[in-house]
Amino acid sequence: MRGFLDFIKRNAVTMTLVAVALGYVAYQRIPQYFANQAALERPPAAFEAASLDGGQYTLDSLKGKFVVISFWATWCMPCRAEIPMLNSVFEELHGEGLVILGITAEEKSVVQEFLKDTTVQYPVIIDEYGRITSRYGVQAFPTLIMIDRQGNLVDRGSGLDFFIKWKIRKQVTGSYL
Repeated sequence: MRGFLDFIKRNAVTMTLVAVALGYVAYQRIPQYFANQAALERPPAAFEAASLDGGQYTLDSLKGKFVVISFWATWCMPCRAEIPMLNSVFEELHGEGLVILGITAEEKSVVQEFLKDTTVQYPVIIDEYGRITSRYGVQAFPTLIMIDRQGNLVDRGSGLDFFIKWKIRKQVTGSYL
């Protein structure tokens, strides 16, 4: 018992810092988790939008396709890390009915400048007044929303997910591989 108390005394500062860090992470992530779970109980919000390349998209027009909506921003480092993963899965599965829409509420000129240096293979939509972002209750970037072929919300997550390719592949093809 004495050895344990000595250990606590020697490591009190480290243990306090770890506890504070874990508390902060829980404080940030737990409300997002519950918000994402609550959103899954509602149908996806209808929208009408045009991509930078001129394509027109509505939720109704995408029925029969598996839709992934990525809410992102040019200044968001996790969003930048997610783009190559989404490019890869889009290239692999767009022929099997996968549609990925990258939606940002930033100014068109900022996004176009960003796209000069970064390849995004899926359509990018400028959410001019943040209407779509607001309808989906996005509170953090990146936020990914998955809508199945029947138009049901099947997954929603905030933050960088390193397994997103496999999650999307599983939803589209029925297999992780």
